[in-house]
Amino acid sequence: MMWLKLFVDIAQNPRMKLLAFEDRWHYISLLCAKAEGYLDERPELRDRMVSVHLGLTPSELENVKDRLVDVGLISDTWQIYNWDEKQSKDATGAARKRRERARKKAEQESSPTNKNKNKNIDIEGKCDSHATVTGQSRDIEKDEQIERIWELYPRKVGKKACLPKLQKLDTATLDLIEKDLRTRVWEENPKFIPYPERYISRERWLDEISMPAPDTEDFDAGVLIG
Repeated sequence: MMWLKLFVDIAQNPRMKLLAFEDRWHYISLLCAKAEGYLDERPELRDRMVSVHLGLTPSELENVKDRLVDVGLISDTWQIYNWDEKQSKDATGAARKRRERARKKAEQESSPTNKNKNKNIDIEGKCDSHATVTGQSRDIEKDEQIERIWELYPRKVGKKACLPKLQKLDTATLDLIEKDLRTRVWEENPKFIPYPERYISRERWLDEISMPAPDTEDFDAGVLIG
């Protein structure tokens, strides 16, 4: 079965609106005749073929043609203006594909799955941002705690070697160290106080709070071996 493309704006075409209802139908019938090839065969018989196709007498046919020619829809040889443009394969295909892509995109964007996906991405982004900020805050807090520990330790030697060891410890251990330094009673003579690095490496915060007698392993002739 033959078919043709009929653009949806035909009803609002200003040229069509200039025609009476029956002439609009005559024009539609001519589109069908063109699609079937009647208007391209044997030009000497074209008027008669159109007359039969439209079911008009010769005199009625001439009047119809004059009115359609006057509004600029056909030529005086019954050819449809802009036929090739309107009926080409790409005339509506590209536009239809664009509309289809736009429709699918709109459906995807409005689908619950896509909304949840976008929501998850937004949440993940916020979580990542929050995690970064939280991590930075924890690093600052840890640095501040290490500085407090250093200030609390009564023998301030070997800071450069001591701080990296403290950085490797977790927060719970640093809390124990800080608590120990705040409560421990130290010897008045600094030479009997271990170097900070030795205090850390031997986990001296786990010792009894009261300071034991000097350990010969920690000292050499009254001075701590670092």
